[in-house]
Amino acid sequence: MKNESLFSAFIFFVTAFSIVFMAGCGKTVFFDPGLGGDSQGPQGSVWYVSAGGKDSNAGTNVSKPLASVRAALAKIRSAYRGGKWKAGESAVIVISGTITASGPGSNQAMVDVSGAGNYPPIILKGDTVMGGVLNANRSKASEGRVLYIANNKVTLGDNLTLTGGYVLWGGAVCVGTHGADSYGEFVMAGGEISGNTASLGGGVLLYKGSMAMTGGAIKDNLATNSYSNVEGSGGGVFVGEENTFTMTGGTISGNGGAGTGSGGGVTINGKGEFIMTGGDILNNKSENTGGGVHISPLGIFTMSGGTISGNASAVSGGVYVAPYGAVFTHTGGTISGNTP
Repeated sequence: MKNESLFSAFIFFVTAFSIVFMAGCGKTVFFDPGLGGDSQGPQGSVWYVSAGGKDSNAGTNVSKPLASVRAALAKIRSAYRGGKWKAGESAVIVISGTITASGPGSNQAMVDVSGAGNYPPIILKGDTVMGGVLNANRSKASEGRVLYIANNKVTLGDNLTLTGGYVLWGGAVCVGTHGADSYGEFVMAGGEISGNTASLGGGVLLYKGSMAMTGGAIKDNLATNSYSNVEGSGGGVFVGEENTFTMTGGTISGNGGAGTGSGGGVTINGKGEFIMTGGDILNNKSENTGGGVHISPLGIFTMSGGTISGNASAVSGGVYVAPYGAVFTHTGGTISGNTP
């Protein structure tokens, strides 16, 4: 009994220290070793979301969580627009348990972080003990994605999974949209994007913006040809025209498969750019070209580190470089064990 009491006290101390250190008047300084080194500057107030929460709660206390990320964003937006937000400070949303969407939401997204001047940088992460899941719960009959980002920056931290998206493009995450001021920024420092489906970008689509992947996993997503006249492309990631994806860590694995015509792991569209200095692209599949990476005409892929291995396709299992201006620069890293 004495040992059990000491163990319980130790777990309480570690959990409390890892989550928050109170700093007066509703503000917190957030200590989080699980954001993959990307702190996004000073981190401000923390909002808690739990499957057992209520949107009528304040959400700033772990014992009185909100029921939805949408409610947390509304509170953050209200505070940020009030002009009292400290410059450069992020807002942290901690999700505990599985939160399932009841509808596709605005911009077909369960979580919509858009609109200039609406939000500070947002960090989404899972509870360090329970973990968290955001499940869009969509199908072809009722389309929707997990996360939409425009005019803002969002970081995915540890212990959180984005799943259940099914939509034409950007199954889990769509970054940016058409319009002059719709540029989005997405940082994947941890967590997981898995079990999502789209024709373009089963996991993530960069429509107008940038993404930096420093950790986490984009895995087991599908780019499908089930939409008429649209070939399934970019099972894990689809980098649209004039957008940039930087990969320094993490894993893109097990994406694509039946219905994915090109880019089982990654597709780089015309004038899009993928810069790989680390991380792994493993065991992805496409039916036609580029099991690991497909570089479309005018697309740019620069590889100086990391690994591309175990990918499969009918043509160029590892990296497919299309004619008409596609560029592949390989100065480091390993490409091996791909089929054919």
